[in-house]
Amino acid sequence: MSVAERKNSWYLFGTLLVLLGQASAQAESASPEQQSICEIDCRETRADDVWLISTRHLGCECLHKQEQDVDLRIKRSIGEDEWIDSTLDDFLNSQTADQPTLFYLHGNRVDACDAIRRGWDAYHGLFDCSKARPTRFVIWSWPSDKIKGQVRDVRAKAVHTSGEAHYFAWLLGHLGNNSPISIVGYSYGARVTSGALHVLSGGELAGCTLPPGLQRPGGSMQVAFMAAALHNNWLYANGCHELATSQIEHLLIQYNSKDPVLKRYHLIEKHGRPAALGYTGMYDDVSLATLIEQSDVRSSVGKSHAEANYFRSDRVMEEARQVLLDW
Repeated sequence: MSVAERKNSWYLFGTLLVLLGQASAQAESASPEQQSICEIDCRETRADDVWLISTRHLGCECLHKQEQDVDLRIKRSIGEDEWIDSTLDDFLNSQTADQPTLFYLHGNRVDACDAIRRGWDAYHGLFDCSKARPTRFVIWSWPSDKIKGQVRDVRAKAVHTSGEAHYFAWLLGHLGNNSPISIVGYSYGARVTSGALHVLSGGELAGCTLPPGLQRPGGSMQVAFMAAALHNNWLYANGCHELATSQIEHLLIQYNSKDPVLKRYHLIEKHGRPAALGYTGMYDDVSLATLIEQSDVRSSVGKSHAEANYFRSDRVMEEARQVLLDW
């Protein structure tokens, strides 16, 4: 490879990493759509229960500990800037039959503080002025901090999502089917989500499965993938996450055919040229029993991979509410 080719390769990887990782400056950029999102503050009228669940201290050893309890760090909100320590038992016991649970999973290169901030942005984008019934909203914070080395970072995080999927599946397996569950996954967060639902259905991921007692034969979750950083063929038969859709009643895929980052998604692997679900969407497959709705949101979020452009867009949020809050 010539010097010029090497420089170009590093430039493309750098572009993929910085934008896929949601650099803070870019995440604050405005979309071409007017960012009104409920000018009247309606938050005081809601009575939601907000939680923070973190796996940042666990690394990726879950694949070797699946028979044991997972030491999740759990906090409960008593105000947007105030949290109290809690336990898994407290979280599980807070579940009631008439209260839905909605999980938010962030993407790559997000530190612990930024995960909370982005979680609140997602919460306000979805719930401000919403008439949805009181909901348990959960910010899932996973170790996606920046690590040294551009190529090493983007590839290491892609591998790490398989281990993170086992953690998430482990928790979902403890929730049961007593109340509605919705999940919104952004970028790598969508990758974690689809992997978790595949494992929850009894599938194998990275050579491991979930303990039989935690597996579920099928579910009726409402799920939204935004700018999904996973292969666009993984949800089909024989795909890496082929069993994921068995847990989903309604799946919304909000992709952006003008996303400059996901356009270069193929650089995530040394060999092959995979395309991102968040760039192309899915091809129709009548064999999938899941109701799949797709939307190219390029006119709303623009030529960008910025998460803020999704959660500050009236159109994108309205589409997401119709699926995620359909309880």
